[in-house]
Amino acid sequence: MIKRISLAFFLIWVLVIECCWADYSGLWWDQAKSGQGVSILQNNNAICGAWYLYDSSGEDMWLVFTGTLDSKNTLTSELVQYTGPALGTSWDVNKLKATSKGTVTLVFNSPTSATMQYNLNGVSGVLNLEPFANDIASLYWDVDRPGQGVGLFVEGRNAYIVWYLYDENGKDMWVTSNVDLGLGSLHVDLYQFTGPPFGSEWDPSLVKSFAVGDASLILSNSKQLPITYNIHGVSGQLNIVPFVCSIAQ
Repeated sequence: MIKRISLAFFLIWVLVIECCWADYSGLWWDQAKSGQGVSILQNNNAICGAWYLYDSSGEDMWLVFTGTLDSKNTLTSELVQYTGPALGTSWDVNKLKATSKGTVTLVFNSPTSATMQYNLNGVSGVLNLEPFANDIASLYWDVDRPGQGVGLFVEGRNAYIVWYLYDENGKDMWVTSNVDLGLGSLHVDLYQFTGPPFGSEWDPSLVKSFAVGDASLILSNSKQLPITYNIHGVSGQLNIVPFVCSIAQ
C-alpha cells in the first residue's frame, strides 16, 4: 500500500513538472544598465526572447533567442540578429536574413530574479535582470509581414510597447512607447534610442531618446489589433494578431 501511494505521488509530481511551468513572461531589465531590456514570451517551457540594446556605434539593435527551459530553469540559445525589408518598401520575406552573433544562457533564479550571461561578437558579459513590466505580456505579429513584432507589456495601469522592425536601409531598429491605460488613450508617440556603444563601460547618461513618429491602436477584438503608424515620415498599417511561442522539438 505504501509503495502504491508513493508511486501515485511520484506520478503526480512528474505531471506537475511537465505541465505546470512557472511563467516568466514579461519585460525584464538590469537597473544598473537601464536603457535596454529583455522581453520574454513563454509557453509551457518554450521561451521566445528579444534583447533590445545598442551596437558598437551606439545605434539601436535587437537580437532574438529561442529555446526550452530545463529542470533548473535554464535556457541556452544562439543570439540571432536580423536584417529585413527597408522601411517604406513592399514587404519581401526573401529579404529577411538571420545571422548568428553569439550565445546566451538565461537562468531564472526566482520569479523576480534572472541572470543572463552572453557572448556577443566575442564580447562576454552578464545582465542581472528583474521584472520591469510583467502583469500582462503579449507579443503580436502581422502574419503577412513576418520578421518583426510588437510586444505589449502591462504593469499596473501602465502599458509599454516595444516594436522591433527595420529602418530605411533594412537594418534592425526598435521603437518604444508607453501609455496610461486609465486614460483610455490609443494614440501614442514612438521613440527611438541611442546608447552606450556595446563593449564599453555602461553609462546611462548616454541613453538618449528622440521622437520618430506616432501610432494609433485600433481595438477591434481580442484576436486582432490593427495599428496605423508614421515612422520617419513613412505611413502604414499592421494587422497584428497574438503570436504563440512554439519551439520545434
